[in-house]
Amino acid sequence: MLGKIFKILLIIILLISNVLIGHGQTVLSPQDDAKQEDILKIHSPHKATMYSALIPGLGQVYNKKYWKLPIIYGATGVLIYAFNFNNDQYNKYKNAFSDMTAGKISYFEGYTTTDQLSRLKENYLRNRDLNVISLAALYMLNVVDATVDAHLFDYKISDDLSLNVQPTLKRSIDYQNTYGLCLRLTF
Repeated sequence: MLGKIFKILLIIILLISNVLIGHGQTVLSPQDDAKQEDILKIHSPHKATMYSALIPGLGQVYNKKYWKLPIIYGATGVLIYAFNFNNDQYNKYKNAFSDMTAGKISYFEGYTTTDQLSRLKENYLRNRDLNVISLAALYMLNVVDATVDAHLFDYKISDDLSLNVQPTLKRSIDYQNTYGLCLRLTF
């Protein structure tokens, strides 16, 4: 009995989904091949955003802006290197500060007071934290760049765009001549 109900429900769901999915679809004739190609060539900003969010730089590859990859990965490499350097220095001076506070050592690399080591330790900690913020900002900038570039991917710029610069002479209210430049932008 339960099997028959399941089969009936499955048939009803298939019929409803066929009606809902098939509703509004048109069949293109061979003359409409150009329209079909245009429909298939739509550049998706959502795809570019998701690609760039998953793997930084992949959205730029999707947008065919390959020249941006070395910039993204170069900046990421520099920030990761700076993070590692600042983290190593922070740990070194943190350990030296705790050793000097405990009385195990009296000086470290020429520094003789805990105040000096504390300032160095805090400086490297601040720089390390700024590197993390910079990496997050670079990641977000990567995603935003891919999204905006995908939105502008199909944007066509006309060849009629021109800027005309000419000297101009204007009369003021008190009949004085005013000289200047006139900028005309033609679309």
